[in-house]
Amino acid sequence: MGEEKRRRSRVCAHFDAYVYVDGEKIPVNTENISMKGALFAHEPRLAAGRDCTVVFTLSKDVKVRLKGSVVRSESDGTAIDFESMDETAFFHLRNMVRYSAADADKIDKELQVPAFEPAREEKDD
Repeated sequence: MGEEKRRRSRVCAHFDAYVYVDGEKIPVNTENISMKGALFAHEPRLAAGRDCTVVFTLSKDVKVRLKGSVVRSESDGTAIDFESMDETAFFHLRNMVRYSAADADKIDKELQVPAFEPAREEKDD
């Protein structure tokens, strides 16, 4: 198998959520989650390439909303890449991942390194 390219640890965690796509509210359950995305039990209504919003309800008054896109939807699961979130959602997602991780400090250490490579400038020859 090839070199691991992930910069964020995935942790096994089961959270109920809803995915909103094209006005439809679809209930889902996570298989694993990271600061960058989640794998959900397979949901055929979520096709790869579709933009969506994932909402985790943590309590009556606390909902975590994450903008994302479906990157894979196959029989073994539906993967959603988190593309944006506000500061409050980041705080709650971080806690969800940390509490589910075997090594919570590792999650915080990973956050000290950018999740993406900086864009390279093209040079004119």
